Amino acid sequence: MPVQGEMTHDESQRVIDTARKMAAEFNRVGAKHDRENTFPDELVPIFKQSGLAALNVPKRFGGLGADVWTTARCVQELAKGDASCALAFNMHIGVVGFFMGMWSEEHQKRFFPKVAADHALFDGAYSEARAGVIGLPDTIAIPVKGGYRVSGKKSWGTLSLAADYHTFNVTITDKDGSVPEDPDIRLSREVMLICPSDATGVSIEKTWDAMGMRSTGTETVVFKDVFVPTEDLVSTDFRPKLFANLEWQTLTFASVYYGLACRAYDETVAILRKKSSGPVQGAKDVQARSIGYVQRDLGELRIINETTGATIESTARALLEGRDEQWGPVLRLGLLEVPKVVATENAIRVVENAMRLVGGGSFRRGHILERLYRDARSGPFHPLTSDQTYEYLGKAALGFFDPPSS
Repeated sequence: MPVQGEMTHDESQRVIDTARKMAAEFNRVGAKHDRENTFPDELVPIFKQSGLAALNVPKRFGGLGADVWTTARCVQELAKGDASCALAFNMHIGVVGFFMGMWSEEHQKRFFPKVAADHALFDGAYSEARAGVIGLPDTIAIPVKGGYRVSGKKSWGTLSLAADYHTFNVTITDKDGSVPEDPDIRLSREVMLICPSDATGVSIEKTWDAMGMRSTGTETVVFKDVFVPTEDLVSTDFRPKLFANLEWQTLTFASVYYGLACRAYDETVAILRKKSSGPVQGAKDVQARSIGYVQRDLGELRIINETTGATIESTARALLEGRDEQWGPVLRLGLLEVPKVVATENAIRVVENAMRLVGGGSFRRGHILERLYRDARSGPFHPLTSDQTYEYLGKAALGFFDPPSS
């Protein structure tokens, strides 16, 4: 699995420092774009100029060569600035990780230098309204001379407004445009294509208006008779290859929500250090920091965050040391989801309890914890969802995926 990086320790520390500086830019504009439900276009050139677009692109293509753990730590820093902005740009970082394991050397040689030299951004439009990423795509690619004619809609196009290239999965049809009814044949026809975002027939429908993560630009990408040449079919066996490289999604998504929870904790500590009641019945003043349950609950929040951080790191280090080979392919998929489930569920718990400690003011629109609470609520919906992961691991334990006995 392509999780190993090429950075020295000093290079790793420098790129994490770069992520911290970028996080300050995320923080500067995050509240505004949350309030206005807009994508932070002004961050695109800053992100590109930072060099982070090439964070995990291998050095042989001009990239920085970060491993999966350094990449996760950079995403954590970005999310401390603003989780929604971080989730947007993490789409590019995550799919670059996918491509290292899904694309041939030839395709990497074609496209990765564009990231390193031109700061090109990729999105990954792999989900549709019917069943999300677990559903086989209704977006179709009809074979034509020299390539394919693509039509369909991708409903979760995070970063689509800033992407220079769309990457997306399709079902290759029969020559007459019909889709195979047999699900196994249909699965065998699922491939990944790539096209420039300004290709003829590609458009964006502004459909994103959600409770949280409002700055991600998760719009609907529409393909209408888009011609994609044969050489831009960049991966066959889409689904098995995607799941075999899922660490680039699970560890970076987990890092977004861990960074969010760390920001919530830090904001809560800063508020509680200063908060006091003034005159109340029986006392001239009560400082929040002197209340026993405040001290106790704040300690619990720290432990929750420490648990999340340790889970992400332990999974990353297991991958770097090759210990995931002992898990086997079935269990590997489920265990890779553990840090994401832990991080997303814990983020909700941290922000919810932080709001209780801070008090009713945090319920008002515009309070930092109110925004973090809404952003945290999106975590369990990322595929595999928390519930899908629980079911998958339960089935694995009960032998549902065991090979048939001879």
